Amino acid sequence: MSKDPTTPPTGTQAIERALGLLDLLALTEEMTVGELAAASGLSPATVSRMARALTAAGMTRRNPRTDAYHLGARAAVLGQAAQRALGLDKALPSLEALRERTQESVNLAVRELDESVVLLRAQSTLPLRFVQEVGARFPLYSTASGKVMLAFSSPEDGYVDRLPARLTPVTPGTLATRAELAAQLEQVRVRGFAIDMEENVEGVRCVGAPVFDEHQIARAAVVVQAPAVRMPPERLLELGPVVAGVAAEVRHVIPDPHALRSQG
Repeated sequence: MSKDPTTPPTGTQAIERALGLLDLLALTEEMTVGELAAASGLSPATVSRMARALTAAGMTRRNPRTDAYHLGARAAVLGQAAQRALGLDKALPSLEALRERTQESVNLAVRELDESVVLLRAQSTLPLRFVQEVGARFPLYSTASGKVMLAFSSPEDGYVDRLPARLTPVTPGTLATRAELAAQLEQVRVRGFAIDMEENVEGVRCVGAPVFDEHQIARAAVVVQAPAVRMPPERLLELGPVVAGVAAEVRHVIPDPHALRSQG
């Protein structure tokens, strides 16, 4: 008999569920209990109980007008402390300088298992831009950040070998096969940067470069994103070395690059 989903969890399970709810709230302004339940796979009763506990701890807050939850003041304090500990407060000026130089949006992304996750962002101020939130997640094989981190991953990684022969398309521009991805990763190792030709979001092109640790493993990536109309192939290639230079700057201000990646 399966366990009653409304039964209060204990230990690690409770922590994982609570963190999952916080992750969901980090991606949006606020969510109702029903929306959180649908997105998390938990029962509304379980979500309601955990949301009340998180609110009591200051991690979330309920909006009395909408009866929805959003992150609370304690989460903001912890987030700021984490940024300082990881060196992100020192990395942001480099991203902002790259934004000013290119007039395009700039991300610092990290790897979490099989996804690339936006950790820090300097948004373009131009009217036509791709709006993206910190915490957004995308497949590794369809993003410039993901391809950079794969190209310079540890020899034991095995991600590419685990992929099916034909890749699941994210957009019409996504690489079609594992073999095509492997060939492109070889090119990334030679160039020192990766490009995304509308492979993850239609109408958006990107160029990314690795943030290395002392073993030349890419623990993160700096990425410039732009509408395709402003990012022809020749501009992507011109910006590659520029982005790589900024990624090297970021490496020197982050005290422990290993801490940027949750995957061991």
